[in-house]
Amino acid sequence: MSNVVVLGGGVSGLTSALCLLAQFKDTIRELTVLASEYPGDYHAPDYTSPWAGANWCSFADDGDKLQIQRDKLTYGLLLQLADSERDCGIKKFCLKTFIPRKSVLPWFIKERFVKGLKELANEEVVSRKLDPCQVRGFEFLTVSINPTRYNSYLVSQIVKAGGTVRRIKRLDTIDEVVDVMGYVPSLVVNCTGVNAGKLLREVDPDEQDKVFPVKGHILQIYEDLPFQIIIEDLPKEDNPVPNQFLNVFPRPEGGCIVGGLAAKGDYSEDIDPEISSSMLRVMKKHIPELSTATVYNSYVGFRPGRKGGVRIDLSEYPLARHVGTIKVVHNYGIGGAGYQSSYGNAMEVCGYAEKAFSQRPRCPFRL
Repeated sequence: MSNVVVLGGGVSGLTSALCLLAQFKDTIRELTVLASEYPGDYHAPDYTSPWAGANWCSFADDGDKLQIQRDKLTYGLLLQLADSERDCGIKKFCLKTFIPRKSVLPWFIKERFVKGLKELANEEVVSRKLDPCQVRGFEFLTVSINPTRYNSYLVSQIVKAGGTVRRIKRLDTIDEVVDVMGYVPSLVVNCTGVNAGKLLREVDPDEQDKVFPVKGHILQIYEDLPFQIIIEDLPKEDNPVPNQFLNVFPRPEGGCIVGGLAAKGDYSEDIDPEISSSMLRVMKKHIPELSTATVYNSYVGFRPGRKGGVRIDLSEYPLARHVGTIKVVHNYGIGGAGYQSSYGNAMEVCGYAEKAFSQRPRCPFRL
């Protein structure tokens, strides 16, 4: 029997923990989630999960077949949860996305993978103050997620499945897992996001240069919208600030979140009024339904970026202050795609856990 420790109380860590408990219920003696922040905490902008837009619109490139498979699995499971777990914080919405004609269409549109896919009429594009000669619009079925409610649901499912959650101060090195637990776990799952580089600096120093924050800037408004909308490439006449785009996602409980910004390497926690003003102006121009929107909150958060993309693999490190080695499965660096790839990434974690446990896995979910 194995003792497993999952580091991180965000969507990546919690989903990994839940999938491990479902996958290896006859193998895992004890699974403990260790984190300094959990659902309901809002004091740390690098605890990314509560700040997320939290929907499904895959970022995977055409050639990234592995990430596409992760996102496909997650899409199906999130839609299932929206139907079967009405109190988990997930609700179905249509997404209207506007894409430059010069750009390659996303894989999920080219493959017609998503449900309810249709191309929008030029009249809809014009109504959004976009040029139909330059932009195409598409609509498909997706989900909106209330991050705190959904992650609280994951915690409840982990506890129900026999797992334990513990709040601790942030670890400085991977060795400290042994200090906290009092033994060397059979496996550690590293879901520490933008802090992973620091955690691994002594045993995997290259990662410190690979991990970086991607600053986001979000407004919350009282008004509802019956659909999501994304405009990645804003027209020049919008005079957007650097790294600005537009997305508006209704929340399951009402109101909307308005984004966005993707500023790589920016650790500033300041809420820039110029960015807020630009976001509000652009939103009102392209979404006349929200022309009288009222902002009640604004905040910044740091997506966990990584050069080379998400890291999901198995490492074994020598313990500097203890005897022996420690096996670590990594799951960090997903950027802004944490929710939309969460189950696919977690099932890959299970695949690496199989190697550590020397046991063949089976998928506990049905699509």
